[in-house]
Amino acid sequence: MKTAAAKSFAAVFLALAFAAVCAAQQPCELASKTAPLLLNLQIGMSPEQAQIVFGKDLKIKIKKRGERTFFQNYIKKPAPELLRGVRALYLRFFDQRLYQIEIFYEPRTDLTTLEAIADALATQLNFPISDWQIKNNRAEIICGETSLVADYILNPRIELTNETVRAKVEAARVKDAQ
Repeated sequence: MKTAAAKSFAAVFLALAFAAVCAAQQPCELASKTAPLLLNLQIGMSPEQAQIVFGKDLKIKIKKRGERTFFQNYIKKPAPELLRGVRALYLRFFDQRLYQIEIFYEPRTDLTTLEAIADALATQLNFPISDWQIKNNRAEIICGETSLVADYILNPRIELTNETVRAKVEAARVKDAQ
């Protein structure tokens, strides 16, 4: 009788432990997902793939390898329809691959608070709102080698970054400065 109860307890314990491990290892796919707030861009895109996303509304020309930044602002002139509401856009490439997307938005009625930005991104990227770590007026998720940051200092700002590539870029900058 004791052995049957012990076996049952062990089986239930192992099943619960297995379920917890599986839940903890859900794939982290922030880099491969698209979202309207991220302008449907993905980490790892080539300049040509990013150009296809924007069509004629934006001309992305990154020809050399290494670290390159594409910047566009819409302070003096309005953004084209596809980029409506965007105030400034940074696309940072390393060796012809997008490693950081940083978007500054105009004030928007649907993104009036940091919590509204976090909720919108969680919905668009299909992850729980509880995954955000909100501290010092900044929301952040670190998902494997990808980080997603949102803040609302002056206007809504969103940044999606491959942290491994960013570390390589920063190391190269330090090396070049010496």
